[in-house]
Amino acid sequence: MMAEVLGISPCALGRWMERQRHPSPSPCRGRPCVIDDVARAKIRACYTAHYGQWGPQVLAAWSRRSDLGDWCAATLAAVIADLREPEDDKPTPVRYEVTASNVMWSEDGTGFRQRAHKQELLVVQDEHARLKVNWDLAVGPASSRDVCRYLNEAFERYGSPLVLKHDGDKIFHTAEVTTLLEKHGVLDLTSPAGHPGYNGKQERSMRDIKSYERAMRRHGDTGPLEDRIRVTMKDLNEDRPRPVLGGRTAVEAYREGLTQLPDRELFREVVESRERTLLATAASRSEASKARRRAIEQTLIGYGLVEIKGDVSHDFLLEVGTE
Repeated sequence: MMAEVLGISPCALGRWMERQRHPSPSPCRGRPCVIDDVARAKIRACYTAHYGQWGPQVLAAWSRRSDLGDWCAATLAAVIADLREPEDDKPTPVRYEVTASNVMWSEDGTGFRQRAHKQELLVVQDEHARLKVNWDLAVGPASSRDVCRYLNEAFERYGSPLVLKHDGDKIFHTAEVTTLLEKHGVLDLTSPAGHPGYNGKQERSMRDIKSYERAMRRHGDTGPLEDRIRVTMKDLNEDRPRPVLGGRTAVEAYREGLTQLPDRELFREVVESRERTLLATAASRSEASKARRRAIEQTLIGYGLVEIKGDVSHDFLLEVGTE
């Protein structure tokens, strides 16, 4: 009757009751270890003799070569588990906030297709307020002339920032763009290759733009792409309250963040001085290549224009790359 109530067979119930009356004397259950004591001792001795630098994969290959047995890496990892040094905790992801408007702008582009024709959307935004200070829809891949035109429009409308952050594309190393930035006293900050998170606010903005534009098309708006982009920019700049901005819109945050910025010439001199110091103390090509970026970062932090959030280094943990 009890077996019927539980929905099992009488034999299964009998086996369960037998296990309750006579529990197993062994505290360990499951598959027993297949490595004998002699082989285990040799594997542990090999691991110790090589200063813990032979991992489970290497020990598995060594065991096969030494005719000790053919075991998987997971099995060998359990054999040497108590000998291995504990792994360091992964570093906390970096989060930094620009404290005022027009301190740093970031630039990026993304592709769209309109009736089989490729167009590139260029967007430059203020890092403090997430305000898209200007945008342009170029026909095909954007040229340096397109970049100069729409950046110059943004400078005339909002004033020029201290720093312009970009992904280091060759378009920013043309004479036209370099001359424009020097004319307005803007330092260019190049994101390190393979680290999209360094320009994370702009990357997120580009995703928001594409998401809003796709949603408009799904809901039946099949008009010109430029019109949909214009509506999208109005939503992101003027209509959408941003939790990250304390519920303010991007336009409101930008206006409230306007303040007196440092003298541009003095700011540039401090950056160049720090860059020379970092180059003089660089111990590798990697450190030398990061000197300019680190000099700008440290100068912004020194002026109180960038605040670091969390347990981070002033180099923004750029040693951790992406695949």
